[in-house]
Amino acid sequence: MENGNDKRRFLKILYILQRLIHDWAETSICEVYMPEFKVGYIPAFMCIGMQGISNNEVAKELKVSKMAASKIIKELMNLKLIRGEKSKLDARSEILYLTKEGEAFSKKVSEIRNSAEEEYKKITGSKNYEKTIDVLLEIIQFHEVLKVKTKKLNNF
Repeated sequence: MENGNDKRRFLKILYILQRLIHDWAETSICEVYMPEFKVGYIPAFMCIGMQGISNNEVAKELKVSKMAASKIIKELMNLKLIRGEKSKLDARSEILYLTKEGEAFSKKVSEIRNSAEEEYKKITGSKNYEKTIDVLLEIIQFHEVLKVKTKKLNNF
């Protein structure tokens, strides 16, 4: 039986929120607009955006390995949502861009995301929503610093 404190456990809250958002994205984005698109592709896909970005930058921004980013990028290319061009600055590097289909899908995903954010603001109030985002960013920063410190300690 769950007591009141169990409902406020941070990691449990994050896990449940992540699962619910995953399920929501699956049904409201993937199943409706592109069934072969997996929810796990959304962060990488949205990183590419309209300006273009390198595979290494995607990996760095999402804090995943280059190999993990490459796997998702390959799938996005297979879906014809992105394309790659040789970098003008570094011929060894490829810059990723959205295709016309990718641009249309990106706009749809952004519309859905914006709509969800507006709903969150209605539920929590705009100020609380923005504060929540600020707090989550602070927690991310804490863990980024912690990871660097841990890495340094393990290298001795």
